Amino acid sequence: MKFFRTLIAVLCLAGFTLLMGACAMQDYLVPNYIDGRVGAYTESGRTSLLPYTTIADAKRLGREMNYVSVEKREDLLQEIEKDSRFHTFLAEGHKLYLIDANSLRETLFGPTGAVSALAGLLGLGAGTFLLKRPGDLRREEVEA
Repeated sequence: MKFFRTLIAVLCLAGFTLLMGACAMQDYLVPNYIDGRVGAYTESGRTSLLPYTTIADAKRLGREMNYVSVEKREDLLQEIEKDSRFHTFLAEGHKLYLIDANSLRETLFGPTGAVSALAGLLGLGAGTFLLKRPGDLRREEVEA
């Protein structure tokens, strides 16, 4: 019986640790749509680690979009107006997709999200198996 309690406590702690790691890496886990024209505009890949685009990729591409825009404006003064309109169009669309992805992240990882509730339950579950109040006797101690 003691082995079973220890096993459950270890599994709860492992699950809790896994969820905390997922919370720490949430920008790399939550998917985010990135327009294909953004990658062509910055001349870089849309994804960095995973086969799908994430919030971290969106933030990285947002910074690259701003850098490329400034560089083009310095080099190509005659195309400033056209480039500014195109950048504004892409940035507004990009911000909308980022807002949607952030709301998804808040739904999953926010204070009332599913991951937070599950992490709390696992943490409390591990605590019930590991903690003992002073003076409490376990079944084995009472029978002995």
